[in-house]
Amino acid sequence: MSDAYAPPMHDQMFVLETVLDAGRLFSLPAYRHAEMDAVRAVLEQGAKFATEVLAPLNRAGDETGSRLEDGRVLTPPGFREAYAQYAAGGWPGLDQPLDCGGHGLPLAVQVAFEEMVDGACIAFGMLPVMQRSCARLLARHADAATRALVLPKLVSGEWGATICMSEPLAGSDVARIRTKAEPRGDGTYAVSGTKIFISYGDQDLTGQIVHMVLARTPGAPPGTRGLSLFLVPKRRIEPGGGLGAPNGVRVSRIEHKMGLKASPTCVLDFEEAHGVRIGEEHGGLKAMFAMVNSMRLAVAVQGVGVAGRALGAASRYAAERPQGGPPERPPVPIIEHADVRRMLFTMRARTEGLRALILQTAFELDFAAALPDAEARAAALDLAEWLLPVCKACGSEAGFEVANLAIQVHGGHGYVSDAGVEQLARDSRVSSIYEGTNGIQALDLVTRKLMQDGGRRYERFVQRVRTDLERTIGIAQVEANHSVLREALARLEAATAALRKKMEPAPRDVEAGATPYLQLVGLVASGWMWLRMAAAADDASEFGRLKRATARFHAEHLMPAAATLERQALAGSAALDAVDSSLLSAL
Repeated sequence: MSDAYAPPMHDQMFVLETVLDAGRLFSLPAYRHAEMDAVRAVLEQGAKFATEVLAPLNRAGDETGSRLEDGRVLTPPGFREAYAQYAAGGWPGLDQPLDCGGHGLPLAVQVAFEEMVDGACIAFGMLPVMQRSCARLLARHADAATRALVLPKLVSGEWGATICMSEPLAGSDVARIRTKAEPRGDGTYAVSGTKIFISYGDQDLTGQIVHMVLARTPGAPPGTRGLSLFLVPKRRIEPGGGLGAPNGVRVSRIEHKMGLKASPTCVLDFEEAHGVRIGEEHGGLKAMFAMVNSMRLAVAVQGVGVAGRALGAASRYAAERPQGGPPERPPVPIIEHADVRRMLFTMRARTEGLRALILQTAFELDFAAALPDAEARAAALDLAEWLLPVCKACGSEAGFEVANLAIQVHGGHGYVSDAGVEQLARDSRVSSIYEGTNGIQALDLVTRKLMQDGGRRYERFVQRVRTDLERTIGIAQVEANHSVLREALARLEAATAALRKKMEPAPRDVEAGATPYLQLVGLVASGWMWLRMAAAADDASEFGRLKRATARFHAEHLMPAAATLERQALAGSAALDAVDSSLLSAL
């Protein structure tokens, strides 16, 4: 059962074509070389690759894991062959620019394919995330020579990439990074230091790995203002792009983890490794965020990918597992029991609502890059930037929540490894931690996105929700969704106004309410998606009837949490700070 995977292409195409009207993208100059029929064909091939090539690796990769031998990381059997097929199929360049060998498709299409990869084998999908993110960073910040040398290799999948931020004494607190970069006098730098938690820090899938490393140059100011960004290859890069000698990058260990065991998480030691600076000196963190933001959207996709696989496994099991019913009759499938249905509807509502929200966010990023009008591009970027921390936090939490519910649906069979769903829970648990913990996402949303620029990003979001509320007035099929979304939006607006007033006199109270506030935004955003999906669904089809039934469940069972989240967001810090830290930590 653990190898079974059904890609959610039908639902993805419904969101792209019917809810988002993604065909609008292909009227823009950047995407005129493609069309929706081509998108459907691409995703059909992607679904086939995910199902036939990647899904069978998932359980075997978890059981075997990657290992370190003689200073080299070896991935599980089958990963090299699967990666070769992935690269040969052109998948690394799906949304990359045409002029560097990519296919130039919208990010929304890449996100749909990425969900299939992660649903089939999330450990495999970790490497492509960094390749694409690194390519975006270099396209924006590297000099012309570096772009010409490195970008085509990443876009083709010939080279891998990593992001190297965390250190033993500097995890999320990047201001304390101590890795040094000493100028060599020839425009290059000698990079020395230790980086931890580096996904695919070494592997046997590509001949070269380019590490994007945050470090300090001599005399750099303290804190984040003193960080610069360096491209440090695993092996020296020859002038023509060939591979040279090893470059002073050593793997000292790979971590033993709860999940994602096929994805090697490495400790890397840099010992006067040759590197080139990317972007301005002391501008490293700003440049790095071109990569980090892309990766945060990818983490949201990972959560929904795992949730989709868990939902499929639980739905199949519930339909086949007989248990209960009147003793004088044969047992009924457990899908007939009310509590099992409650769990399945919760899983479906969380998964499909967030899938739509993530595609919406990718869609806005596509518009932000491709619309001809500067004001319209800015509006799209505002909405995307508001939704990114919400997608990352809510998507990662949904992955673990839905996987956990899948274990519950399976009962005792879910707790043992044969069913495969316990692996989904283990694999998804880290998503709320890496690429900025969900607490950091909440602080970013409240203290930056909400408070800066007069709350412009928030207002863009609220206006879009209001527009769809107005558009759907009087549609009988969405009445339940309409009323609860209107009420939840009112609660969000009240919470927002209160937190804005508290920011200057009581910032600690704002910080204390950041996580429930983000969850309230996420609930309203999911309610927005379900309103639109319910309005677009067709009752004449089984798909449409199920979609509207799930929308009703979301309205009646999940949206009432808005009242609780509002109260939590405004509760302040008094209860949190009622005792000092020494007492709180006492046994």
